[in-house]
Amino acid sequence: MADNLRSSVIVVDDDPQNLRLLTAILERGGLEPRPVRSGKLAIEAAVADPPDIILLDIRMSEISGLDVCRWLKQDDRLRSIPVIFISGLQGTDDKIEAFRAGGVDYISKPFQDQEVLVRIKTHLHLRQLQVELASHNVQLEERIAEQVKAVTASQLATIFALAKLSEARDYDTGQHIERVQTFSRVLAEQMRELKMNVEQLTPAFIDNLYQTASLHDIGKVGTPDAILLKPGKLTTVEFAEMKKHCALGANTLATVLRRHADNQFLRMGVDVARSHHEKWDGSGYPDGFQGTAIPLAARIVALADFYDALTSKRCYRLAFSHDETRRMIQEGSGTHFDPDAVTAFSSLEAQFRRIREEMRDS
Repeated sequence: MADNLRSSVIVVDDDPQNLRLLTAILERGGLEPRPVRSGKLAIEAAVADPPDIILLDIRMSEISGLDVCRWLKQDDRLRSIPVIFISGLQGTDDKIEAFRAGGVDYISKPFQDQEVLVRIKTHLHLRQLQVELASHNVQLEERIAEQVKAVTASQLATIFALAKLSEARDYDTGQHIERVQTFSRVLAEQMRELKMNVEQLTPAFIDNLYQTASLHDIGKVGTPDAILLKPGKLTTVEFAEMKKHCALGANTLATVLRRHADNQFLRMGVDVARSHHEKWDGSGYPDGFQGTAIPLAARIVALADFYDALTSKRCYRLAFSHDETRRMIQEGSGTHFDPDAVTAFSSLEAQFRRIREEMRDS
């Protein structure tokens, strides 16, 4: 609506003389009147072709103007249309009830022609401003969403690049990070499908899990090459050094988290980096957490990481087969792994096999 000219106005009054008078006033004011003589016809007309504004009498047979207004305000398509009551009722209570029903203004009979036009055009102008503001807000929200999406994508790309950099020293790992991310997502989605941890496993949680899974071994950037790339079995001292990567990665992320305490991505990243080698029975490291004391994200990544690590060739051993790895995971239910995670894995282990084949290292 560039201006009020030819704005559509449904005029409702069961008095034919009043209806003719109001119709003539609106036509002289450059508006497009749509006169109807009952509340029922007003509702039908508004539904068929929503007007820009409604001029509504209160006292009418069959359906009162108040009930018509209440009905309109319950319809999502019509509730934003301004309703101006025009009535011979002069009591304060009558006017209050009209505003409670959803009216934006109240004109008392008898009325002046110019008063009717000024009030109608004022509310048409206000509605036009509201429509423009709503449109502007939608455009603003879309722009902000696009900018946030771009910044988030840039940040996630940087984080992923750092995770890949920490992995680059180990030539055997290939697409390990990408596969662990994918395994973690499908496992979490399946657990939610099976009604496990549904309050925690929200879509936002699963999205964060997919991204933070890439950080599980980021602490290995501090592991010496002689240990990380050793072709044989690690000594007790070497293994103790290797285990430090969990705390190192978590502590590094925790330093950033202290500056951004509300960042759920970083908080989950700390959990995953620190606790993905914990075991359900408490025999894991670095903290010996047991059962549900181990963060859910870390319990899921633990299984995903185990599956991919065992089905991958390493400098110190050949790859295990899918069936061998599946058997070890199922035997580890309740000791190494969260039983719920194992149940979910068992129900989609064929998908794990397919993902492993499709994302195999070149």
